[in-house]
Formats: sequence, structure tokens, C-alpha cells
Amino acid sequence: MASTQQIAKEYYDKGMSLVRSNNIEMGINNLNMAKSIYEELGDTVQYILALRGLAVAYGIMGYDTKMLYKCLDAFALLDKNGIKGAKHLFYTTICNRYMILEDYDSAINYGRMALQDLEDHGEEFDNSPSNYLTACLNLAYSYLHMNRFNDAETYIKRASEIAKKNDLHSHDLSLTVLNASYHHKIGDDKYVYDHIEELVSSIKGANITINDYLEDIKLIIETFCSMKEYDKAEAVAQSLESYGTLAGDFYLKLQATRFYMMIYKDSGENEKYHQACVQYAENSIALSSKEAATHLQEMDTAIALSIADTPIELL
Repeated sequence: MASTQQIAKEYYDKGMSLVRSNNIEMGINNLNMAKSIYEELGDTVQYILALRGLAVAYGIMGYDTKMLYKCLDAFALLDKNGIKGAKHLFYTTICNRYMILEDYDSAINYGRMALQDLEDHGEEFDNSPSNYLTACLNLAYSYLHMNRFNDAETYIKRASEIAKKNDLHSHDLSLTVLNASYHHKIGDDKYVYDHIEELVSSIKGANITINDYLEDIKLIIETFCSMKEYDKAEAVAQSLESYGTLAGDFYLKLQATRFYMMIYKDSGENEKYHQACVQYAENSIALSSKEAATHLQEMDTAIALSIADTPIELL
């Protein structure tokens, strides 16, 4: 029979897996179960990690207030228990949200706080090299969008060194795309053309969370559009759309359509842009219908389980 700790871990692992695959609401349910059990067990560290998972999930959903409350709860708990070296997890979560909202000044502030926490207290918590890698990638991405190329280069190099030293490949796509975008922005398009094959293979072999993947895809499409290489940008969007179709993932198809809109608007192809707008609306409806069906199934299951637990004389 599984111990309570094992049950909590199963909820946590499943919750994080669901969040990474963009099944956010189910992920939140599992993470909340894990959090409750860890609270009962008095396992502060795992409770904090569950809070972090919830903060990430709410950030992905755009529930910024809920995300921030989870981060604030974590900060208070970390201070209360004298736990050092874990605040970066939440600084990074906030940084990521600012990046998505394109507030790169704020993203840099929280990115630097995350890296500083790791540098000052990283060895006092169960941190891995990937935490340092993520912090550097976030700063590189943000500095690049602020056209602070020297700073961007510094953190791209630092991230590359961490990845190479620790044989980390989970963010190969991010590094490849950041390098390509950086060289384009400093006027070195030859670098991009010389590394086209590397870009393509990185896109196909990426093994990261869907939202990180989409941010990387967006950056490479932005780079190709800036280079006026609209055919290449369109090919990237088509690849994403094909993957979404094969996987039956309406969310990916919706994002692919959003990228088409971005490409055609930039290229001035008005007819294609309008077609993409219509497709975006249709994909939005399809995604809403799929989510509604999932909610109905969850409600029916919950009701069935409730009835099963109800004494027959009360039915």
C-alpha cells in the first residue's frame, strides 16, 4: 500500500506533467491535492514546490493575481522557516510572466533577482544546473528584446557554458533560437543562414514545456520576418500546425494560426491575413468546444463518484 508521502508525490508529478502538456486545470487539481497532503505531513519543502507548480499554472492561464498570491505565500513561508535558495523559483515564475506580457524591464528585474538568489544561496536548497540555465536564458531573452546586445550576448554565452558543462539539452532550442536572433539583430544574417539546419533540427527535437516551446517558435518567426524570410517563417508555423493536427491539439493549432496572422500582417499579404483571422476564430471556437466537453466529463465523473459514495437510502 502506498504511503501518504508517495500518494502526494504521485499527485505532484502528475500535476506537473499535466501543466507541462498544457492540461492546466487538471494539473491544478492534482497540485492542490499534493499541496494539501504536504501541508498535513508538515513537509514544507514539497509544499513550497507544489505552490511553485500552482504559480506556474496560474501564470500560463493568465491568472496573474492568483499567480502572485502563490508567490507571496511562498516568500512568507520561506522566510518563516528560514529556507534559503528557493526564492528564485518564484522570481523566475514572475519573470516569465512579464516576458510573455512583453514588459522586459520588469522581467529583467525579476530575472536578476532569481539569478542573484541562486548565486547567493543556491547551494542551500536542492537546486540543479537547469535552474541557473533557465535564469540566464530569461535574461538573455529579455535583454535581446531591449536591444541590449552586449548583455544578451553575456547571458547567451553563460547559458551555453552551463548547458555544455552539465550536458543539458532540454533548452537546446532556446539557445539555438536566441543565438540566431542575436546574430540577426547585430547584422550577422550569415550566421542565421549557416545554422538553418540546426534551427530546424532543434524545433523538431525540442523536449520542453509547451509554453516555452511556443515562446521559442515565436522568436524564430519574429527573426525570419525581420529578415523578410516570410517563406521560412511560414514553414515554421506550418510545422507547428501539422504537429497540432496530428496530436489533435486545438491549442497548438490556435497558436499556429496566431503566428500566421503575425507573418501575413508583417508581409502585407492582406488576403492571407484575413483568411488567417477567420481560421483563428474557427480554431478558438473548436478549442472552446473541446474545453467545454472536458468540463462536462469532469462534472459527470464527479457526480457519479459522489452518488457512488452516497448511502442508497439517501438516494
